[in-house]
Amino acid sequence: MTTADNQQSRYEVRFDWGPAGLSAIADGAGVIILVQGIADGHQISAAVESLGREPADTAIVDAAHASGARVVAASLRNRTAVAQHVLQHQVQRGERVRVALVAETSLGADSHQDAVGSGFAVDTLFAAGAVIDALAAVGIDYSSPEAAAASAAFTGLERAVGHLYTASTAGQRLIASGKRDAVVAAGQVDASELVPVLGDDGYWAVG
Repeated sequence: MTTADNQQSRYEVRFDWGPAGLSAIADGAGVIILVQGIADGHQISAAVESLGREPADTAIVDAAHASGARVVAASLRNRTAVAQHVLQHQVQRGERVRVALVAETSLGADSHQDAVGSGFAVDTLFAAGAVIDALAAVGIDYSSPEAAAASAAFTGLERAVGHLYTASTAGQRLIASGKRDAVVAAGQVDASELVPVLGDDGYWAVG
């Protein structure tokens, strides 16, 4: 991909959506952060909290792993732990690393996009913004306009994020299916110190 194709390539912290977004911003990244919001009630970070590991078999995960970068999973719950992990990785390498944040939508593989709207996931936007804000707090802050905008979305509404998670389209859909506890848990900021790191056989907890 040329620099003209990827206008975020000059930035230390980049942000985009989905597999196409990953392809656009992964070049040269030392760390790829796959960000989830409510995630249909099945967050990678929450699963790793309870089980210690989590299988990984989606196309976006496969593409991230193939890039050769360190791949971690993030959400509101572990955003500060992820930022500290990235900083530690940077120190171990002895150089600043570029970070590509890729948002996964709350639509699962079996969802029908036309039935629920455009697929824009405000919960995932807030989660990505929270991680970007946490990265800035540890000094990893040369952010693209896309990353800066996501961060501003989170910081501007941080006090209301828990409510906005439950009130969002994704949140209401899951609450209606009896998964209110999962939605509430997904909206908790810095509730976990574990970082799911992708290996050859799935995610494993580090922390």
